[in-house]
Amino acid sequence: MMKLHFQDEDLMNTFSLFSAEHIAKTYVFFDFETTGFYPLDTDRIIEIAMIKITNGSVVDKFETFINPLRLIPEQASEVNHITNEMVKDYSDFNKDICIKTLNFIQDSILVAHNSSFDLGFLAMELAKHGISFTSWRSIDTLKIAKSVFPAQKNKLKNLIDRYNIKQEGDLHRAMVDTEALVDVFFNLVDEEKIRNLSDDEIVAKFGYTGDIESLNKSIPQIVREAMENATVLKADYKTRDGKILKLNFIPVAPVWNSDKWYVYVNNVKTNKHFYIYCNRLSNVFIGE
Repeated sequence: MMKLHFQDEDLMNTFSLFSAEHIAKTYVFFDFETTGFYPLDTDRIIEIAMIKITNGSVVDKFETFINPLRLIPEQASEVNHITNEMVKDYSDFNKDICIKTLNFIQDSILVAHNSSFDLGFLAMELAKHGISFTSWRSIDTLKIAKSVFPAQKNKLKNLIDRYNIKQEGDLHRAMVDTEALVDVFFNLVDEEKIRNLSDDEIVAKFGYTGDIESLNKSIPQIVREAMENATVLKADYKTRDGKILKLNFIPVAPVWNSDKWYVYVNNVKTNKHFYIYCNRLSNVFIGE
């Protein structure tokens, strides 16, 4: 198998001719370390790492700790080696971090290992600031790996070992993982099963998109318009256990999570924020 090494900083000369189309594109490789697994609950991002690559060369990096404004569980620290002490002097995922992240991404193709996990966290953090995270395209290297190596384990560490990728630092730290991911991705797209696919085909087959069409199908027009105008809505909402709640809320922003669209809302009566799944809404009308 071909061996690539991110540390060379210039990847242009290390690929076969089959990879030429992929080399010419702009990608943002990224990884988030988090407090847990559930962005729609109380889990938060605690570390960001992003690497932008254009024409096979690294053109920019973005890395920072994030204060989650909650304690980091011991189980999470055992995996990512990030402690409460390490993040306490950093900002939370504030508006400035949102802007820096979006400016870094722009219209690049996003690449992550198990990308639905990271994208769900990013969408939720942005929604908390009223920012709609849409019109993005992502590639999931885990999906590609499962297709190329269906009978093998395909965690990032497994792929690093399989491709004999050099690594500096501890895995499960965001930038270390992201640097390894760059090499993993370009090895994967050079595999015989993948090399003849265009980026559009790879996204369609092994990725996710935050496309407006799917958002419009998932979120009713009255909710989308209320989101734009900060309009109060009233509705019946069916909970998971079948109870019907009377909601009085303002839709704040859409939230993409695990290939579904949710809406981050503000409860007018309690001023508390939470998410809803629009399929459970009924009798929606404009409130006062």
